[in-house]
Amino acid sequence: MSTTLAEQADGRGPFKAWHALLWFLAFFGFMFIVNGIFLWTAITTFPGEDVEKSYAAGLDYNSALARRSLQQEKGWAAEIGLVGTSQGGRIHVRLLTKDAAALSASSVTAYLRHPADRAMDLLLDLQPISAGEYAADITGIHPGIWTVRLTADIDTEHEGADFEAEREFLIP
Repeated sequence: MSTTLAEQADGRGPFKAWHALLWFLAFFGFMFIVNGIFLWTAITTFPGEDVEKSYAAGLDYNSALARRSLQQEKGWAAEIGLVGTSQGGRIHVRLLTKDAAALSASSVTAYLRHPADRAMDLLLDLQPISAGEYAADITGIHPGIWTVRLTADIDTEHEGADFEAEREFLIP
C-alpha cells in the first residue's frame, strides 16, 4: 500500500490544514511561554539603572573630571579600613595630604554598596575621632564583597564634594 503526501505514514488518515495550524500554534505558543519566563526573570532580577539620576550625572561628568584632577594635583589620599564581620564592625578612614599629614574635612560620608542588591546599601556619616581620622559603626551587613565610596567636603568655600575615594572589601 503506497501513501500519498496527504496521508500520514502510520495510516491515521490525511494530514489536514488544521493539523498544520495546531502544530504552528503549539510551536509559537511554546516560544512565547519560554520568552515570557526569560522576560519575567530579567525584569525581576535586574533593578534597573546602576547609577541614580544617570542623566544628571552625565551632565556633571566634566565637573567630576575637574574635581578628580584637582584631587590628584593636591595629592589627597584616603586610607579606608573595615574591621569586623557581618554581625558588626567599624569603618575607619584616614584622610591624608601629599606630605602624609592629616587632612581635615567638614563632613565625611561613606556609602556601602552591595554589588547585587541596592536595597542592602548603607549610607554612613562618619564622625571625627582625631585630626583627619573618621569612623562609624556598622551592623547587619551581609557577607560578601562590598564597595565603599567615600565623600569628604574639604573645601567649605566651594559647593560639592571635594574629595572622593573608593575601595572594595570582603566581609566574611
